[in-house]
Amino acid sequence: MTTPGPADRTPGRPRALVVGGTGFLGRHIVAALAADGWDVTVASRRATTAPAVALPPERPSPGDPSDALRGVLAEALRGLRPALVVNAAGLIWRPDPADMAVANSDVPESVALAMADAGSRARLVHLGSCLEYGPVPPHTAVDERVPAAPATAYGRSKLLGTRRLRAVADGHGLDAVVLRVFNAIGPGMSPASVLGRALRVLLAARADGGRAGLDLLDLRQHRDYVDARDVAEAVVAAATARPGDEWCFNIGSGTARTAAEVVRLLAEASGVPFDLVLRPVTGDGARSAGADWQRADTGLARRALGWTPRRTLPRTLDDIWAAAVRADDHPPDHRAAAGTPSGRAAA
Repeated sequence: MTTPGPADRTPGRPRALVVGGTGFLGRHIVAALAADGWDVTVASRRATTAPAVALPPERPSPGDPSDALRGVLAEALRGLRPALVVNAAGLIWRPDPADMAVANSDVPESVALAMADAGSRARLVHLGSCLEYGPVPPHTAVDERVPAAPATAYGRSKLLGTRRLRAVADGHGLDAVVLRVFNAIGPGMSPASVLGRALRVLLAARADGGRAGLDLLDLRQHRDYVDARDVAEAVVAAATARPGDEWCFNIGSGTARTAAEVVRLLAEASGVPFDLVLRPVTGDGARSAGADWQRADTGLARRALGWTPRRTLPRTLDDIWAAAVRADDHPPDHRAAAGTPSGRAAA
């Protein structure tokens, strides 16, 4: 384990530990906390040059919270004594149910148990998912009273993680808040997502001067797309808010859009000539990736946390494209990255 020493800490600044701080959302959360004046330590299995706790590479058995992760985190918490712990670890783009069970269900419980072991009184902010909710009729605004009845393996694993974390928090008197994040997009998003795949096609067309052929299933599902930087600001708000008896908050944009609409807007923002083809849904493609309609009601987050999303979808897509072009024109030096200390994949 690599734990930051005194030289890595800034006197007088509140400390935060971000589990999964090298993942897509984790990186934005680390940046937002640092900008807000927090002294941030990352806990991850991925390489990072930030002050870090290297998590063990071993994968515990699903459902077994008594793993090495719990011990490593408890030791780190005793040394750091943070005022905030954020669990941003999780898996969505891998189909292996066992991997999702560990990352989305077991890890949240282990984080909470580690805090209990260490006697930590920090605020714990856990990133849940809108897919923990059950389906709602079209045009409904999903608030926190909608029953938890997930329709996907991912949603079920996230709900189990939320319930396990809450059970530990209730049993040990932890101060835990859950942010149910809707569909987060932004610079650095996963290339495995629908938008990430479209981005790769647009970049390739930009490089060779041709037209981008964007081929999508015509699912006609409506999703609430929220900027990852707005999600990160929600974590910052939740770090010090006093929400009373409330503990679960929706984090979304409040607008529902189809994937085809968002892909088209991204393509238009890129300036790359494109053709968008929507293929009819048949056979296995007809299986839904969740509810057909999602639109977040963020009123509770506004009232209790003082948070509202600030970025429009056009701005988010402009920033996604600009960041992707920069990365495409200036790829990272993997030789230098290979020399950075750390463990392996975490979030």
